[in-house]
Amino acid sequence: MRQALVFCLLIPWTARAEVATAKAAPKTPKGLPQCTSSLKPASDLPRALGETIRYHLDMDGLSVGVIDFKISQRGNYSGKPVTEYRSLFKLDALVATFVPVHGQAAALVPDAAFWPLLAMNRYRLNNSQFEEDVTYQGDGRVVASKRKKDGTAKDETRRFTDPALDFVSAFYMLRTLPPAIDGCTVLYGNQRAYTVWVKADGKDKVKTPAGFRPADRYNVRYGSERGKEIIEGKMWLGEPPARVPYQAELSGKHRLLARIHMYDMGQ
Repeated sequence: MRQALVFCLLIPWTARAEVATAKAAPKTPKGLPQCTSSLKPASDLPRALGETIRYHLDMDGLSVGVIDFKISQRGNYSGKPVTEYRSLFKLDALVATFVPVHGQAAALVPDAAFWPLLAMNRYRLNNSQFEEDVTYQGDGRVVASKRKKDGTAKDETRRFTDPALDFVSAFYMLRTLPPAIDGCTVLYGNQRAYTVWVKADGKDKVKTPAGFRPADRYNVRYGSERGKEIIEGKMWLGEPPARVPYQAELSGKHRLLARIHMYDMGQ
């Protein structure tokens, strides 16, 4: 099961990496346009300390675990006020017997920007342990990654035309966008770039722990620079100001569904 910790929530982890330093929009699978101008937030990222969102994750109709997103800390880094965002993926015990995957990811984002200064992910897939630490410079356009697989390290530096986001910061940036979204962004993780296109597709009422709530529905299409497949899906975001993502589903090799289970608005 090669799936991500975040939504963004559900984009697959990959294992191989190659060095590519040219400043350019990442390549995309045939039929998916390149992202030459990324979406920008319409407001500040959420910063309510302690805010926690938990999702139940189903794969092909089987409950496989939960994904948590938490605004974990506020502080200063290199003289800049920053917020630490975290995500934790936990498998159900029975499923973990057959699919040994668990992991976590984090991003340190300055208040004056929407891209991270630092990002990391740690996860276990089958019998291998993966670790990645990423630093961002040049207004998020220059990304340096150190990735380890079972202790063997590989470094990579990438240059992008627009700020690249990690999976965690992308989750929070998504919540700042206006309802009429129609655009793209580039995510970077596991030394690979993903191009994600999001387009508004009407309104629904979505079941939440607090009952049915109105939500904006969006079509999602994405692909990896080294893959041939375009993955399609949908997501549902709640109304402003919180814009909590209520649900997301993707249909690729497996049908994945993330449904909100708990929301704590924090301080």
